[in-house]
Amino acid sequence: MDKDVKFLGEWAVRYIKNKDVFAKKIVSIKEDDNSFVISRKDDEQKIFIMPKLNVDEVVKKAKEYEHRKTIVCFHTKDSFERLIKNWGIFVDLGRNFVIYFVNPFSKLDKILSLSPYTHHLISDKETLEQGLKTMAENVEFTTEEEINKIISS
Repeated sequence: MDKDVKFLGEWAVRYIKNKDVFAKKIVSIKEDDNSFVISRKDDEQKIFIMPKLNVDEVVKKAKEYEHRKTIVCFHTKDSFERLIKNWGIFVDLGRNFVIYFVNPFSKLDKILSLSPYTHHLISDKETLEQGLKTMAENVEFTTEEEINKIISS
């Protein structure tokens, strides 16, 4: 397993466990190489760890799993631009699909959570891209160099 996948996966598991600290709905977390399944009392969710957002890979993974699914990737300008450029593809993955853009090193927020299907429904076409970019500013962008430097230390 790549260092960045391992780092991002461990960070995502801690984040999800911390979000559940009061609700205590998580029953189990089963980890694979590049993903893990969270079983809750009322549903199931598969988390795919993808340091760089890869559109074809996202579509493939999203279609192979019927329950809630989430992609976790680093919050880089390149990955975020791929989201905007391929917005329609992500919207078509449905309401059970979410993307977490993560920068654990950000001095601002650490995570931007987007549900393309829902955001598309509630946004004006004319202002959607600007709205997404404004939301993205709440988490500092990172770079491959920064990620490698911190993970390697």
